[in-house]
Amino acid sequence: MPAHPWNPLPFDLAICGLIELRATLAAFRATHVISISDPGGASPEIPDSLTVLRLAFWDVDSLDGMVARKLAPDTPDAYPSIAHVQLILGFGRQIPAGARVLVHCSAGISRSSATAFLIAAQAMAGSEHRAFDLIKLLRPQARPNRLIVKFGDRLLGAEGRMLACL
Repeated sequence: MPAHPWNPLPFDLAICGLIELRATLAAFRATHVISISDPGGASPEIPDSLTVLRLAFWDVDSLDGMVARKLAPDTPDAYPSIAHVQLILGFGRQIPAGARVLVHCSAGISRSSATAFLIAAQAMAGSEHRAFDLIKLLRPQARPNRLIVKFGDRLLGAEGRMLACL
């Protein structure tokens, strides 16, 4: 059972940026971590005792924009993709009740909040708006990456409800 009565998930969830990671790992007592880095960047140190999903992709929310073309023109796997979202959702399905899940990216605003939104929406199927409200409660500055949410909406069969939250 979650530690907070306002949390409808069967696990506790936290979101942070890289600068907060060490302190949040200790204070939150995470059991599971989704770590999102920039491609080619150093992966942060996370204790081996935790269950970790490591991903690396740029924070772009459109595959056809100028920013995407300039960041990694020859490395399409460096963009958020359906494959990344499948890994996130697969990891989410393996989270046991009572776990303490920490999701981080560089700033704790876009990629991490989108990822947390995916695992919350998956756990709360049909209550996507409630899942989004939870993310905003956990991380008021959250601005979920639209492309990640778009792929998640499609894979979860949410029929646009996740995108409508944005």
